[in-house]
Amino acid sequence: MPKIIRNAIRCKKCGEVIESKTVHDFKFCSCGSCAVDGGHDYLRRCGNREDWEELSEAGKVEDNGALT
Repeated sequence: MPKIIRNAIRCKKCGEVIESKTVHDFKFCSCGSCAVDGGHDYLRRCGNREDWEELSEAGKVEDNGALT
């Protein structure tokens, strides 16, 4: 099962990297073209897909609970 390690995007219009660190931590970039939400619980994006670059990272959780 995948585990979200980092939930972030880079706006291609203003260049700002925005990251959601906790659930319901909804953040817009400074120009308002895109937003990120969900922290380590889910990935949510707002805006036009071509306006952001995905920077999120995920790892695999082993049966014993270890992150790989």
